[in-house]
Amino acid sequence: MEVSQPFPILKLPFVALWNVIKSMERKELIDLSFTSKRLVTIIKSIPIPNSDIEIGITNLQSSFFPQQNIQPLIMTEDLQERIKHLGGKFDFNESTGKEIIQFEYSKAFIDYICALYRSEIFAVQIDVRIPIPLLTSVLEWMNDRQPVLTSCLIYGDCKDNETIDRFFQKRILPIRQLHLNLKLSPEAKTFNFGILEMEEFTARHRDINTLNPIPNWITVETVLTSNCIIMCIGASPFTVTDLKRIIKGWINGNNPRMEYFHVEVKKFNLRSLLKGIEYEKRETTFERMYIPENKSYKIQRPVTKRTISGGYDIRRSDGTVATFQVLSRPQNPTALWKFVMVIWKKTVDS
Repeated sequence: MEVSQPFPILKLPFVALWNVIKSMERKELIDLSFTSKRLVTIIKSIPIPNSDIEIGITNLQSSFFPQQNIQPLIMTEDLQERIKHLGGKFDFNESTGKEIIQFEYSKAFIDYICALYRSEIFAVQIDVRIPIPLLTSVLEWMNDRQPVLTSCLIYGDCKDNETIDRFFQKRILPIRQLHLNLKLSPEAKTFNFGILEMEEFTARHRDINTLNPIPNWITVETVLTSNCIIMCIGASPFTVTDLKRIIKGWINGNNPRMEYFHVEVKKFNLRSLLKGIEYEKRETTFERMYIPENKSYKIQRPVTKRTISGGYDIRRSDGTVATFQVLSRPQNPTALWKFVMVIWKKTVDS
């Protein structure tokens, strides 16, 4: 049986080597970097496509790892074997816990990948059931290592407020896009969000039909004090009084950056909402298109574009026009209503 010979990759012409490296999967590229310091230098000199680095923090064995397509690049049991390539110094003793050792190894491995790709961490996915000490350690590390995080997702079965509250207490670095995708318990209490200042904030709920009544997980004060461009909130406890406060708050200068607001609420009296508000009703045949501004970074938006048919126009003292509308489903009287408000940053046709 003929034994295959090693492929002399470093003897390839640079253009050929460039194309070989650019065609590799991330795990292949990382493994290749471990074989030669010269290859590390070459890899760092090549612009690698799809170099967004995402990390996942999950409740499964308290794992903390870089991800590719939501799968770990390297499992916990492999970290100790790979750590010799990373050049870090680790001062552990017999009393050092397994979780601390794993966390330090994981940080070193992720820092290695970021240096290899000449990139910061792009996104973080956090299982809401992770141990609080691990979450605290991760946030302290993230606060110190980079100036901004593009995207963060917190997901899972949320039985209490501790993880979410700790996240907002310890998080310092700016986040451009924050998503909550949670299964709330009926006993869920109000989260301590603080002031939400980011480009996009979305909060979705799984199995929301089982929640009756809807828990008071978010307050109207959170919306009024936020400074977000896009806010999309799933089932909320907001009343018609709360919606009116949001409308009047915007007219009076709240939410200065807001472009798009969406919230789902229980059925209410539309006349009560309109009472005391100066508005111009638009016919449903009058359509306008909202399209978020393009950003320089790649990001999947919860709102790509939205056609607004009719609605109620309101105006702020500086002349800025916004349109709100209420969307219901007459065929399903128990379904939640959707309140949508778009702020037109450019002059709209009258």
